[in-house]
Amino acid sequence: ASRPGGTAKRAASRAASPPRPSRATGGQHGEVCLGEWPMAGADAVKQLKIKTSAVSRLMKDRVASDREIEGQKERIGKVRSDPEKDEHDVAKQEEVLAEMVAGRADELCRLKDFALELDSVVELTKADLGSSEEHANAADVFGQAAAILKREGVELED
Repeated sequence: ASRPGGTAKRAASRAASPPRPSRATGGQHGEVCLGEWPMAGADAVKQLKIKTSAVSRLMKDRVASDREIEGQKERIGKVRSDPEKDEHDVAKQEEVLAEMVAGRADELCRLKDFALELDSVVELTKADLGSSEEHANAADVFGQAAAILKREGVELED
């Protein structure tokens, strides 16, 4: 049971509000389309910092997951050498390892998407913030992400 007029009020308020800027992905080559996104000084710096932090976090997550995978491989070796453990225990540990390895593909995909978004913001802000510390840091982080992706065999489309 809904309140009388509730749906009509929401529809009317949506119709009266201005459209939001487009930030959809999936342009011609999968690049980020920032559309009519106006970026004035403080907003541009804020977006640059947000995108840079996101890519940095994903790169750190990548390193952490590599460590976890190595730890899981060691754990499997210990389970195999333990006389009290049977093949079922080993199979379960190998299942966990397979899930970790499968998660790496998702991490790479997310890193690629976020790196492309960062690159778009870097390009959009080059004229206004090209000489700023934030812009240089963002460009450096993008370069690091691009190197990781290249090493993993993932191509960044331009």
